[in-house]
Amino acid sequence: MTSANPPIPAPAPRREVEPTHPCIRCGREGVPADAGLCELCNPLELSQPAATQMHGIAAMGILLFIVVLFVAGRAVIAGAGPFTGEVTGVGPAPAVDGLAVTLSVTNQGTNAGAITCWIQETPRRIGSPGQSVQSPLVQPGQSVTFTAVVTKLGSSPLPLDADCSTQ
Repeated sequence: MTSANPPIPAPAPRREVEPTHPCIRCGREGVPADAGLCELCNPLELSQPAATQMHGIAAMGILLFIVVLFVAGRAVIAGAGPFTGEVTGVGPAPAVDGLAVTLSVTNQGTNAGAITCWIQETPRRIGSPGQSVQSPLVQPGQSVTFTAVVTKLGSSPLPLDADCSTQ
């Protein structure tokens, strides 16, 4: 007796596919994982660049970029400051359960700039609470008076001091 269904052929053996990546010079696909360049870019099969070389080049590029950012940032802020700041008034700020601190900040530099001032109780004690406040833009040789709300020093007025130096 014969079966109406023909026999099922055995599946073909699985072929292992070698991992590949693009050529690091021209971008052509199909370069083996243990090589960096394709046959067209390296016809003499010279030694390939090491992974440490490639990572070293990337690391040097990142470091160079950081140096460029530092120089550019330094050029932007050069001439701003030194700044001096003083607390000219302290009052309650009941809407936020804090203090409304009035500050006067002076820019003694040749360029406009803003500064972050540290507000804390006076006389200063190591470890005493304080809060930083950002000043508005202060033109060179000018002073600006502004009011900031601080919430970390309680809600009852007390003597405060401002440190607006760029230490």
